[in-house]
Amino acid sequence: MSVTNIRSGFWNCAGLAILVGCSAAKSVAADEPPPNAAWRALEAVRETYAPDPHLAIFEVGIQAQGGMLVLTGEVDQAQAAVQAVHAVSSTGAHVTNCIRVLPSVELAEKCWGIVCLSVANGRLEPDHKAELGTQLLMGEVVRVWKRSTNVAFPWFLVQGPDGYLCWLERGVFVRCSQEDAKAWGKAPRLIATRFEESILEEPHADAPPVSDVVMCDVLKKTGEEGDWFKVELPDGRTGYLPKAAVADYASWQTARQATPESIERTARRFIGRPYLWGGASPRGFDCSGFTKTVFFLNGIDLQRDSSEQARQGRAVPLDAGLSQLRKGDLLFFGRRAREGRPERVTHVGLYLGDKLFIHSSEWVHLSSLDPDSPLRDEHRIRTLLAARRILTTRETGGD
Repeated sequence: MSVTNIRSGFWNCAGLAILVGCSAAKSVAADEPPPNAAWRALEAVRETYAPDPHLAIFEVGIQAQGGMLVLTGEVDQAQAAVQAVHAVSSTGAHVTNCIRVLPSVELAEKCWGIVCLSVANGRLEPDHKAELGTQLLMGEVVRVWKRSTNVAFPWFLVQGPDGYLCWLERGVFVRCSQEDAKAWGKAPRLIATRFEESILEEPHADAPPVSDVVMCDVLKKTGEEGDWFKVELPDGRTGYLPKAAVADYASWQTARQATPESIERTARRFIGRPYLWGGASPRGFDCSGFTKTVFFLNGIDLQRDSSEQARQGRAVPLDAGLSQLRKGDLLFFGRRAREGRPERVTHVGLYLGDKLFIHSSEWVHLSSLDPDSPLRDEHRIRTLLAARRILTTRETGGD
């Protein structure tokens, strides 16, 4: 599934999982084909429906049983399962289809969720020791695909608004129906505009805390009392936030205008914030989490990973003097293609002009692509691969 398809179909909830099979598909040949032919056919389908495993689910395997090839595993689209069966059958195999189409049937109608902590850590596997893939913020709606096999400490495979897949533990979000998720999106909401703040039990500064919030967290507004808003969290907890710490979400969305200057101003606010692999919040950023947050705060949605961001916008030619670059362009770094190995993007930064850029690497800081600058980053100078322009010509004031 492409990122575009994920977004355009984000509200298309089937409600229940579908088991496609396990039924035998017709075949024109009786002899089993070489296994590598079946795997090649299956790989072609995977490339169509899930070229990036962070953005779509296509975990399909092949088992040889009694002269048949049994397709097992999980996908997030019924059509992907149908095409997998067709592709393997077209190699001349007798195919039995045991692919499960998510969401899992055990989720019933609660195949959506809303993050209820200030920052929820999304792991690449259902374990605290697993790699941090991304972070989700309070108020974000997620698609829930399945539950882990750990009954005592369950995790759920979810997909955030940007299409990124990760595992969340049970307590960091509240499961709900599609109707509940839509109702949350239509309710009067507030967005946190300070780096950090506390929700308190009562509308005075020495009241006990209910929860913390960070910049970009979203809460439901339920009332006002003096200099305080009364708010409700997605899990039903209530409390008070200073009015100076939040903005009306609908008005804030409308007011965001991306310009080179606003992008730079926002980016510089985060200077000194620590690098965190998988981080996408003011408490710590990885490189793409930083650029994603900066652009989000200016009304533009970027994809989660640097390799995905490198496909957004339009290419900007790189010459020796970097003369075509404009403030607000994204710079991509990594490994050049050679000896049969494809190019690989591993880092992204934000260009500010005069060969200066800002990025999250160890911490958010300024670096230079000028070899004579005291801020020069020799590694980034050597590994600069490409640049992309996200802002439109009108926004940049260019030709």
